[in-house]
Amino acid sequence: MKIGVMSDSHGNLKAVKQAVEEMGPVDVIIHLGDYVEDALYLRTITNAPVHILKGNLDSFADQGSMSLETTLGGFRVFACHGHKHGVKNDLHHLYYAGLEKSAQVILYGHTHHAYIEDDGQVLLMNPGSVGAPRLDDPASYGLITIEKGEIEAKIIPLWND
Repeated sequence: MKIGVMSDSHGNLKAVKQAVEEMGPVDVIIHLGDYVEDALYLRTITNAPVHILKGNLDSFADQGSMSLETTLGGFRVFACHGHKHGVKNDLHHLYYAGLEKSAQVILYGHTHHAYIEDDGQVLLMNPGSVGAPRLDDPASYGLITIEKGEIEAKIIPLWND
C-alpha cells in the first residue's frame, strides 16, 4: 500500500498537481488541511480516494472532517491538521491524542515544517507544506509505504521548475 500525504497547500494548485504527478500511483491521498478547496481539486486529478481534513483556515468549509481515524495497510491511523493540539508548541498533546485512539501512525500539518519520528510504537509525520513553505524549508509532501507489515515514511521535496 502506498499513501500520499500533503498539507497546507494554501491555494497553490500547481504545487498540488505537481506533487500528485511526482508521487505516482498511490492507493489513497490524505490532505491534512489548509485548504479544503485544494483537496477537492485533488479528487479531479487522481483516481485515488482522497481524505479531506479541515485546517485552521477551513472552519467555514462545508466539506472535510476535523480528524480521520482509519486503518490503512493494517496500521491504525489518526490524522488531523494539528492546530487544535497545539503542534506549534510541542507534539505531546497530539501524540497522546493518537495513543488514546490506538494509533500507530499519527499525521499532522499546520507548522509547514516537515517532520518524521518513529519511536517504535508510533510513527509521527508532518509532510511539510506542499504549497506555502516557510523559512528555508522546501515545499514537500509525504509518502508512506506499507509492505508485509512493515511501514516506511519519507518526506519528498517538491521540485519546482
